[in-house]
Amino acid sequence: MSFPGAVLMGAQARLLDPTIPYRYFAAALGFHILLWALIAAFPEDAAVFAGGSGPALAALHSLTLGVLTATAMGAAFQMLPVATGRPLRSTRAARIASWFFIPGTGLLIWGMAAGEHLPMALGGFAVALGLGIFLVLISEILWRARGFEPLGRFGLTALAALLVGVALGFVLIMDDDHGFLDQRARTAAVHLIVAGFGFMGLLALGFSHVLVPLFALAQGVPAGESRATFALSALGLVAGAAGVYHGVWFLAAGGAFFGLLGAALHLRGMARCLATGMRKNLGVSALLLRAGWGFLVTSLIVGLVTALGFFEMQGPRLFAFLALFGWLLTFLLGVLQRILPFLGSMNATGAGTKPPRPSELAPEGLLRAHALLHALALVLVGTGIGMEAALPVRLGGIAGLLGAVIYAGFALRIWWLIHGRPHATIKERP
Repeated sequence: MSFPGAVLMGAQARLLDPTIPYRYFAAALGFHILLWALIAAFPEDAAVFAGGSGPALAALHSLTLGVLTATAMGAAFQMLPVATGRPLRSTRAARIASWFFIPGTGLLIWGMAAGEHLPMALGGFAVALGLGIFLVLISEILWRARGFEPLGRFGLTALAALLVGVALGFVLIMDDDHGFLDQRARTAAVHLIVAGFGFMGLLALGFSHVLVPLFALAQGVPAGESRATFALSALGLVAGAAGVYHGVWFLAAGGAFFGLLGAALHLRGMARCLATGMRKNLGVSALLLRAGWGFLVTSLIVGLVTALGFFEMQGPRLFAFLALFGWLLTFLLGVLQRILPFLGSMNATGAGTKPPRPSELAPEGLLRAHALLHALALVLVGTGIGMEAALPVRLGGIAGLLGAVIYAGFALRIWWLIHGRPHATIKERP
């Protein structure tokens, strides 16, 4: 076992210009607001969504691309060099990736909302270019840092899933105009599973092996336990995707079952880190992390029950909602609550100045208000999806929108407090 707090040694020298990761975080905060605004404005579409273009599809990709992937890009560009000691090969390329990815995501979402093929195709192409640059830069770091087993194993597999997810997304965009897929609904379901559980899910599990022990100042997860978690998760992903595409219920159920075993093993390790760490009070972020883990287990149970034929249309919708909104979004917001003040404090460090402590940059009141509104939004929207009722979905969207605005205010406050502080010039790599 390692002590992840050691990654902070020399971290200052491995910081990027803050405008690189923060541009991705700023985009994620904007798309977070857009996500809930779309749900609040078009609750009927969200309550009975079963595929096809429209506001519900736009809201879904505001989450998956605009919030989850954008945050993953910003965090990976900055935190992987800090965690591994391997510098980013080119900061200019990280900037260029944002020029393609962020406006491309906006164009793609607009095309989905309007049902227009051309902006969907152009936006999808730009997103793919940005993700391609991200994939090359991050895979190069992970390959050079193979000694960091969890990051390398989970991270490289997640990037492989990203390739598959992007390819399936392109196929779906082309099919929207030409209609050549015989199994469009199943292809879309596999796209969701591979992108959600394969890319974002495995990336979240891999980053957790470093970030959670770092937050709690605890020993890391034993190598054997980490390998078992990866094996079960990868097996569940492949079996689940294959079972859904081919319509083989016991294979899909087996995927959910193996995923549950992997999640249980992972959560045991995370619980041990939080219980034995030297830092006991992680504030609101710990509540969001634990809630996200609870939604992970719940989503897999719903997926298992759905595969066994106990739900009709509500089953797949609830599975997707619990996994993407409940697990991934809640977990990401909890992590970002710790990363933003950490990076803000590190970037405010300079000669002759005393940097603010991360706790000074994260007011408890704002974070508690956001957490309550986020929880209310999940309960209301989940209830509306289960009942196929628009009113609770609209109310949940409004609660989520208010929470997203408060969360954006939390991030803007950090930027405001550190902006203008003298800090050491960071030498960029071309």
